[in-house]
Amino acid sequence: MSARPRLFAGIDKLDEAENDVALARLRLSETVDEIQSRLAPSQLLDGALDGIKTRSIDLAETASDVVRDRPGTVAAGAAGVVLLLARKPIARLARRLFSRT
Repeated sequence: MSARPRLFAGIDKLDEAENDVALARLRLSETVDEIQSRLAPSQLLDGALDGIKTRSIDLAETASDVVRDRPGTVAAGAAGVVLLLARKPIARLARRLFSRT
């Protein structure tokens, strides 16, 4: 036997290893591309807007349930908010009314 067959005996394994490396590089490249597309500003904005829309819808549904279940409480709360926002005009009106008497 000559030394030549022993010398080239590992070439099949070397070719197999090179193919494995090429496949690994391809998978890594695809993974990096996918990560870059997920982290693109437009994708992040779309995701954030979708989340805001979903939460807004949930909040509106919850609010409508509360109004339906407790209309008196909601009306009292709304009246309190109106009085809070209109406190200065109401105070001026009260001063005018009581200063005339």
